[in-house]
Order: sequence, then structure tokens, then C-alpha cells
Amino acid sequence: METTNATQQPKRPLGMTILLVLSFLNAILNIFSSMIMFVGTPMIAEMVKTGQLEETMAPFLTSANEEMRTAMMDSMTALASIKPIYYLLMLVLFVVSLVGVIKMLKTNKSGLHFYAISQILMLIVSSIYKYPLMHPSPFMTDLLLTCMFIAVYYLYFKRMEMGNMKDKPNTLEE
Repeated sequence: METTNATQQPKRPLGMTILLVLSFLNAILNIFSSMIMFVGTPMIAEMVKTGQLEETMAPFLTSANEEMRTAMMDSMTALASIKPIYYLLMLVLFVVSLVGVIKMLKTNKSGLHFYAISQILMLIVSSIYKYPLMHPSPFMTDLLLTCMFIAVYYLYFKRMEMGNMKDKPNTLEE
């Protein structure tokens, strides 16, 4: 004897739960990373100027060949040249993204809007502050991943809506 309740939400697919958990973990890790980099970037920039960075990194680079040492130092120098405001903006956007993911975990469609807008703004902010310093730029990869996650979340909510619409005619007839 099966009863259908109009307020009962359809069960979330396991794959969707996994994607939402990955998005949740990504937001949490990036919030902490952004806080650390916001505080640490000026210190790293000062170390690059004074030459202390190379001395500090020397113990970690003893087993690396010259090409790898140069690449690491170039990466650290580029990292130090990113303005701290970038990390502050990313921190705010990752908090908004986290709010969106939490709302989506609760099957609240407005979470998709929070998530999508914050992810698009992250691409824009990164295009201004970070991508110009990186060769090759990861813009296309980031864009594809962002579009993929937004599309999957959108399709999930669309599927939920279609499932709810199928239930509505039955409740009207009763």
C-alpha cells in the first residue's frame, strides 16, 4: 500500500550527493586557502623582494634539478605578485558558493543561483588577477568544470520539477 505525499521530495541520486559533497569540500578548502593567502601574500612578496624566499625554499629544493628549482621559484614569484584583494574577493565568493551548496543539499533551488553566480564571478575575478600571470592559463579548464557542475545541478533541479509536476495532476483529481 503506497501513498504519495505531495510535499515529499524525490530521493536525490547518489551521484548528485557525491557532486554536492565535492562542491562543499571544495568551498571549505578554498575558504581556508583564501584566508591564508590573503594574510600570507604580502609576506611572500616581501620575501621575494629581499631574496629570503630562495633561502627559505632551499631545504625543500635540494633534491630538485635546476629546471624544477627555477620553475618553483618562478611560481612563487608569480604567486607573490597576485594582489591580496584577489584572495579577499575569492573568500567572499567561496562563502556564497558554500551557501549555495548547502541550500542545494537541502533541495532548495535558490542554492543553484547562489552557486552559479558565485562560480561565474570567480572566473571573472581570476581572469583579472590570476590568469594573466599563468602560462598556460587554466581558464578553459576552469570554465569547462564550472559549466559542467552548473549544468548537472540545473538538470537535477529540472528533473525534480518534472517529477513534482507529474504528482500535481494526481493530487488535483483527488
